[in-house]
Amino acid sequence: MIKAAMDFKDPQRIETDVLVIGGGSAGMRAAIEAKRHGLDVVLVSESKVGFKNNSAISKAIFAATGIWKGTGDSPEGHVEDTVNSGRLINDKLLVATMARGAQQQFYDLGEFGAKYQEQDGEPLVAPVPGHKYPRHLFFEARRGISFTVPMRKYASSAGVRFMEGVLVTKLLRHGNRIVGALGIDKEGQCSVFHAKATVLASGGAGGIYLRTNNAIGISGDGYALAYEAGATLGDMEFVQFYPTSECRTGRKMVMYEPLVRSGLTLKNASGEEVLEKYGMSEKTKITRDVLARAIMMEILEGRGIDGCLLMGTKENLEESTGNSPVERNKNSKESPREHKVAPTTHFFMGGVKINEKSETGIEGLYAAGEACCGVHGANRLAGNAITETFVFGTIAGNQGASEAKRESGINIPESEISSEIKRLRELTSFQGEGSLEELEVKLRRTMWEKVGILRDREGLETALEEILTLREQTRTIPASGAKRLIRAVKMANMLTVSEMVCRAALERAETRGAHYRADFPEENNEHWLKSIEIVKQNDEMFLKPVSVKT
Repeated sequence: MIKAAMDFKDPQRIETDVLVIGGGSAGMRAAIEAKRHGLDVVLVSESKVGFKNNSAISKAIFAATGIWKGTGDSPEGHVEDTVNSGRLINDKLLVATMARGAQQQFYDLGEFGAKYQEQDGEPLVAPVPGHKYPRHLFFEARRGISFTVPMRKYASSAGVRFMEGVLVTKLLRHGNRIVGALGIDKEGQCSVFHAKATVLASGGAGGIYLRTNNAIGISGDGYALAYEAGATLGDMEFVQFYPTSECRTGRKMVMYEPLVRSGLTLKNASGEEVLEKYGMSEKTKITRDVLARAIMMEILEGRGIDGCLLMGTKENLEESTGNSPVERNKNSKESPREHKVAPTTHFFMGGVKINEKSETGIEGLYAAGEACCGVHGANRLAGNAITETFVFGTIAGNQGASEAKRESGINIPESEISSEIKRLRELTSFQGEGSLEELEVKLRRTMWEKVGILRDREGLETALEEILTLREQTRTIPASGAKRLIRAVKMANMLTVSEMVCRAALERAETRGAHYRADFPEENNEHWLKSIEIVKQNDEMFLKPVSVKT
């Protein structure tokens, strides 16, 4: 069946000094900082700024040192813990930048209107597994909107312009420089953003997996944008799976970290204590990668209960965590103090490679937050994600503003715009029939089952074949209408990111952090103290292992 190509409205032109892509904490922090330079700043987001993103739905845990006296903690200690958890392949300069910059963010967020939980008139600080010292503070109600909503209000009152409901489909180049972006909304209106500097802060890609607790729509768009623009990505094999989420869909976290000092228990169908079985007797040191692996092994080897394990504590679980109850099966073996839990996709350690100035190696393009790699290495510690977004969002906003001040004009080649509109139009005129929704589910299932927590060469090679087949199948499905077009663009991005994860996982023939290879179960520091870089060369995905600085 032949479909007529979609007619696009004439693109609207929007000029600005600094363009920020992404409405989460990294994007808002960058926009606020850039605006402090007295420049025009536009923040473009697919969702409502400050809402329906991973920052907004987070548990609002923020790791920082230098705020509480008498703990013996320091930024150097924060670096040490982060690198140890990252299994030694972190970019140590980035880690040090985050640790040193965290203290100021505590005060800045207070200025923006965010409130912290307190105890006896002081900020509440708590210990978290993997961190040697208590260094975690909690925003009000332990919900991300406790800081994203105040940040949104602050940014708006400062004069940051919001463009919401717009999916950016391409970063526009002039030579080796990014000079803006092109996006489209659900009404089919294309927008061309002319910018002297651009900050990419569009988050991660949990949506490429069948089970994820990420916000809807988080499917790797920023990674694909950067890849197509010629940026280098790294560490894409390292995907963090949160070990304990509600059993049915994995959309809701049941946090285990606050329970380790309250007698955390984890049992399989036979009543065995899984933590002891896998040598995790020192519960305050249980990190997410090790626990997720143990739980998944129990489930896959048939010792689960309805595909899950039972997590409990000596205290009432809801009171300990502050979480609302998870739906329980009245006919299951679950007691009132136990919940059925299983792992879910949570966070991407990989992303765009940056330096300590948030520079990407492409002039005019900066990046911050989960869109980047380097800080977390092979496994992220709890609390570091939000810290990273604040610190590097600030740096990216400052650097972007400085870049914009140096630039006198913006020149976007019309060929850049016309070629992207042509690509979008072609997506609406493919011949054939089929369902993008069905292909999305197939992709997510392939990624979960073969490129998930437990990996091996056979499964990864099969997954890669399936990804490439799905890409060919999507090229026959016409995307009629703007909403279908947006879905098709996002599906193409998901396939690109899935291929990156799969190829990098195949390349790394060892186990490290969140990357577990059943056929290479040991960590190999002799050969794999390396980061795998990914770039696009001659329309091919090129991978290159690069030794990390020790």
